[in-house]
Amino acid sequence: MMENREYRFAREDIVTLLCEVASQYARRNAPPLDVLIYGGAAVTLRHEFRTAAHDIDYALLKPSPLFEDCVEDVGKRYRLPPFWMHRLDRFTFAPRFRDNFYRHADALRLNAESGNLSFLVQDSDWQLANKLCWFRRYRKNDGRDIAGILQGRDGDAARQVSQSVRDVFGGDATFASDGTMLSDALEQGINPGELAARLDGRALYYEKVYRWLFPLLRRKDDPAARNICWAESLFWRTEGDVQTTLARYGIHLSPVIVNHIARVMFKPEFWSLL
Repeated sequence: MMENREYRFAREDIVTLLCEVASQYARRNAPPLDVLIYGGAAVTLRHEFRTAAHDIDYALLKPSPLFEDCVEDVGKRYRLPPFWMHRLDRFTFAPRFRDNFYRHADALRLNAESGNLSFLVQDSDWQLANKLCWFRRYRKNDGRDIAGILQGRDGDAARQVSQSVRDVFGGDATFASDGTMLSDALEQGINPGELAARLDGRALYYEKVYRWLFPLLRRKDDPAARNICWAESLFWRTEGDVQTTLARYGIHLSPVIVNHIARVMFKPEFWSLL
């Protein structure tokens, strides 16, 4: 089924694998369990613009070692990598998680004997609110998902975002700095199509930074390298910005290397968002 896809799960792959897990669970005569599918897999199941996910994220209201055993068995059968389907506990600490588990999710109908097991899929309001509150502009899929969901809706994009966040999180939502910037861009009237193109360019810039800079910095100071590549480099605009950051962490690179980074990476299409 997926031998040549480098473990990119298309919609039909996700459904097939969930059917296998459900069948395993049914054969064990296990107790009732509801499993929420969220993240990229949920977007792939709900929206045509997203064609595949790298893994299948899920959440539970309470732990189920038996379900995890079924997931592991299916993974072994298809020779999938570890954590091909995995639970992230931190997702369960999001505001109103228990309320949204049913209020902002719909049952996924599977052509399989599922017994007491039910899969729920995060709805588009929850997807949009969740993506925005934890948005990372160096990740292509985050931006594409937000823009894709918005393009499928009518009306003002900024209002759509505001409404979704309010419906899902109420007044408890807090945006990361990237999410705030994206929200501001929508308020200023950028359309979702243009936003998607710019975010793709920003992600390309990030990939270049990481590919070129991280191996050099890691030999000097690994923790600083991660901070620089994953955060501070996102705000570089000039060669002077690079030099200031390196000095802050006490890392010295050849001026030739710094100049090369600036010439290769500082093109407007790589970093411009607004």
